[in-house]
This record gives sequence, structure tokens and C-alpha cells, in this order.
Amino acid sequence: MAWSNHFLDSLGGADIARLQGDLREIELRRSQVLDETGRPVGFVYLPIDCILSVLTVMRDGAQVESRTIGHESGYGLLQALGSPMSYERTLVQVGGRCWRLPLEALGQAAAESPTLREVIVRHAQASLLQAAQSTACNTLHRAEQRLCRWLLLSEDRLRSDVLPLTQEHLAIMLGVQRTTVTATASSLQARGLIAYSRGRIRILDRPALERCACECYRAIEHGAAAMLGEG
Repeated sequence: MAWSNHFLDSLGGADIARLQGDLREIELRRSQVLDETGRPVGFVYLPIDCILSVLTVMRDGAQVESRTIGHESGYGLLQALGSPMSYERTLVQVGGRCWRLPLEALGQAAAESPTLREVIVRHAQASLLQAAQSTACNTLHRAEQRLCRWLLLSEDRLRSDVLPLTQEHLAIMLGVQRTTVTATASSLQARGLIAYSRGRIRILDRPALERCACECYRAIEHGAAAMLGEG
């Protein structure tokens, strides 16, 4: 069976057998909050065709995205091996289908299987790499470069050139005001890279978008592939 999620598809038959009885396919809606800072994580979410956004939230309510998760991985994997507490807010960036697994079930299965633990750790490392690269990117690179990087990663995860994205979420991702999002997206549209309308972006010229993006896009993709044994 093809699970349409890299984490599940990379598991051997014995490990899938340990998890299969607890896996449930569910539908997630856009902006649905899955976990909040300081609360125990109850489930692992393994996207099929949705995208999850992991946010760091400040005391004044300001928030910035540290990483996104699509069909290449999952949310809650590392918590299954240690503390179940969430230290971030996780919400649904793009709605769609997802496999859900009780955190306790994954933890118990991992305790019985060294091979499962290894796959969990590799995916967690790839996720941490993305968070570290995103931190550097948000500090060192221009808003336009960061937007291009983020659009490319989102297209890879959705496997579609049409991205249902709101101005509000783009502002959170970039850590800027909505006016900056409008100006940046309008500039890309004027140069023929994207078509931008309310709640929807179509990528028109991916090669040009890749040239416009900073080095972080390739660093995230190549680093994750190496950690997951694909590079």
C-alpha cells in the first residue's frame, strides 16, 4: 500500500504492521489549530495533501513560522520519543487529507523497534534543519527571497502550481506587515513569476522563481534528502 506520506512509505512491513491498526485518515481544514504551546501533544499528523505550519508565538501574540510540514514528514514525531509537550503552535496552512496516529501508539511501537526509532530520528533531524535554516533566512535575506523560497517549498509539498494561501498567513511566514506581502507579491506578478489574487497564488515561471529565491531553498531540500537517505 502506498501511503502518500514519505514517513509511512519509508517504513518496513513489520513497522507498518505495528502502526496500521491505529492510523486514521482524516480531513483537516485551513487554519485549524492542532496544538498550542505548553499543551500535551495527543496525536501525530502525517500529511497526504495538506500542509501544516509550525509557529513560534511571542507574549504579545506576535507569531512567526519556523517550518512547514507536508507529505515529506509529519508533526509530533519527536514528541513520541520524549516529552509530549508542545513548545509551538501548529495549525493547518492548506487544508486536505492527513493520517492521524495517537502519540502513545507511535511511542510504544518505537520502544519495540530500533528501525522505527531510526526513521523517526531522521525525519525529526530534517525538520530541525528546516527550522534552523529558516531562522537564518528570516534574519539575513530579503522578504522577496524568503517568499520565493517558501512558495517553492509549498509547491513541492502540494505537487501543484496553484497555492491556496492567504495574505494573513504570508505575513506570518515572512514576519512582516500585510502591506509588505502585497508589495512583494505584486512585484513578482509584474515580472511574470506568479499570478496573485485574494487567497490564491499560481506559479507561472518556476525557473525564474528558483533564481529569485535565496540559497535556503536548496539547502533545505538537499539537507533533508541527505538525512533521509535520498541524497
